[in-house]
Amino acid sequence: MQSGNQQYITVNELDYVRLSNLIEQLPRDAAPGSASAILADALDQADQLPPRDIPADIVTMHSQVEVQDEKGDVRTLTLCYPKDADAAQGMVSVLSPIGASMLGAKVPGEVGWTPPDGARRSLKIVKLVYQPEANGDFTE
Repeated sequence: MQSGNQQYITVNELDYVRLSNLIEQLPRDAAPGSASAILADALDQADQLPPRDIPADIVTMHSQVEVQDEKGDVRTLTLCYPKDADAAQGMVSVLSPIGASMLGAKVPGEVGWTPPDGARRSLKIVKLVYQPEANGDFTE
């Protein structure tokens, strides 16, 4: 999903419920371009599938992806819930601009977002290292 450029995403039904509940707990005054507002909009229009039906090339919660930044640097990131976020460990919150852009992305592909500093950024998602649904991990 790219901020400012709405794309329909596919999400696991369980992730949809968890993320919708998480967003409902946030303050209602989220700015229109904030990661939580973008995520809420994407979820409103998302295709929801049972975990077993999620394609193996879609980034879901707890997925690990190999990404390449604009400079060519490669690293592995894991999409997580805010309580598990740890930038030093590559754990990216779904409520961060980059995390919100990664949810539902197809691999290989590219995601873009605008962080608080206003400088547009993008990442190539090169490889899906781990996806819970593809490994039969449906209740994490």
